[in-house]
Amino acid sequence: MKYTLKFNANNNINSNVSTNINNNNRVNFSVSKKRHHHVNQNRPWIEKGCIKLSTVIFSVIASVVLMGCSFSHDETAVSINRSSVSDKLHQVEQRLYHSGGVVNEKEMCPKTPFDTITPVANLNPPAPTGTPEMTISGVDDFIQQNNITTIDALLKTFPDHYRTNFSLVEHTRATGQSDLEHPRIVLFGSDGRFLLNIGTKPDDPLYNALDVAELNTTTGHWEFSVFDFSQEKPILTRNDPSCNECHGSQNSRPVWGSFQEWTGVFGDSFVDGPRPEALDDTHADKMNRIIFEKDDTPRMDFLLWEPVPLVRGGSRLIARHDFGPELLLSNIAMGSANALGSFLRLSQKQPENYRALRKALVLAYYKKRSEKNRYFVKVNHSKEIWNYSNLMKDKVRKTLSESQAGFNGYDELSLDNLLSSLQLETSEAFSLATLHSTETPNPNWNTTTSDLYDLLMLQVLDDLRSEDTNVDTILAKTKPGYGVFECPDTAATIADLVDFKMLHLFQLAGESRYDVNWVYYPKDVDDIYDQVFLPIAEELIPYLVESSPQA
Repeated sequence: MKYTLKFNANNNINSNVSTNINNNNRVNFSVSKKRHHHVNQNRPWIEKGCIKLSTVIFSVIASVVLMGCSFSHDETAVSINRSSVSDKLHQVEQRLYHSGGVVNEKEMCPKTPFDTITPVANLNPPAPTGTPEMTISGVDDFIQQNNITTIDALLKTFPDHYRTNFSLVEHTRATGQSDLEHPRIVLFGSDGRFLLNIGTKPDDPLYNALDVAELNTTTGHWEFSVFDFSQEKPILTRNDPSCNECHGSQNSRPVWGSFQEWTGVFGDSFVDGPRPEALDDTHADKMNRIIFEKDDTPRMDFLLWEPVPLVRGGSRLIARHDFGPELLLSNIAMGSANALGSFLRLSQKQPENYRALRKALVLAYYKKRSEKNRYFVKVNHSKEIWNYSNLMKDKVRKTLSESQAGFNGYDELSLDNLLSSLQLETSEAFSLATLHSTETPNPNWNTTTSDLYDLLMLQVLDDLRSEDTNVDTILAKTKPGYGVFECPDTAATIADLVDFKMLHLFQLAGESRYDVNWVYYPKDVDDIYDQVFLPIAEELIPYLVESSPQA
């Protein structure tokens, strides 16, 4: 039996999106689509550190280690930091509520940053009855408790947010085989924190191997493991060292394509130009056969599809999602998960050093962005916003130029070097589109409107404002240059925007993120530098220069 979704006639679809993927498991996105939903009864109504900053920025961070400033792994400090992360999530949970949404002429909007529109029990609820917890241990326990002996039987028990959030891969760089008629299935769920790679080619020697990757949301580390179903009872091999060759080790990460580079994945554009997410006719034909039950490829029958015929040049929309473009959403899910892990490692490996360097990290981020203006695709690319962003970027360069005389070692200030001093190697942690041991690292991995530096630094800013009242005041009194896309009243200040983006990128997870995104998806959720950092720059940068520790 194939599963499809039936939408009520009141759910208007008047948009145009395209999504694509290519030979190297990479992903492309081109937006020309918008879905407008009306809520109805058929919807689920649902500082003090051992590093002197000038020593760090004047040069070789490694020399700090060699010359006796020990980077101790203080378990007490780590424990306190983990507790503060947990406390923060609890505080956010206490502020959640659902209003039912405010409908304007374009969108159904949240009233405030903590309005989820539809009810959610908590930020990341337990698995629904009859489904496994989507973690390595949770799946293993479920297999044992229910005497599951095949991958096919296991897949049919997965929660809906895994059955809807998937991509098909024709050409893979991972282990296992795939082709047009037997693509591999990559499941990324609503939040990208637990990933699965599933073979559909029966004569593949690894047909009965289920590769999984899990982000540990306590430590921030990724674990890559394999369930082997070739024996009478499945065998789990955890942390297989051979996975390091592709994924790295101390700063390991998944492998997935950067924006507009989803080589090998169904939906990657077959044409050059502004439509990177445009289905090839062979991909559209294969998917249509699966959707409308005219295909017998193994292991496809558990997937949930939107029952809309796919056409050459179009894109696949994820079922039960307010927005839907598959490849864009895969990048935001995996990107936010990877950035969350990076932040957890950054803040925990040397917690005291990290706290001492937070202001310098934000200043170095401004410097990095001002030195190389990168172009990101925006969902709201109006001329007014384009002009505003360019004007503000000029002001940032001027503010940095005026402030650098008061900052000892500004010329040597480097975000990558500072992160490296805290044991976050961006060449490894951020190079999602390249294989660790065999390809040249490229940390400039994009979602659409941002990259992993942006996603990381949003979390650093949020963490800094929680302890620095001056930073908090700047955020709380500054109005956005432009607000949430199509929902300008949702966030009145930059502090509101930070709350809003933190909730939708890093705090909502699992079933709760799935339920919220069914009725509302913030299409500019990853617009971070222009929307959050630019408006506060003229006041924040001088404060960072004045208050950062210097020799």
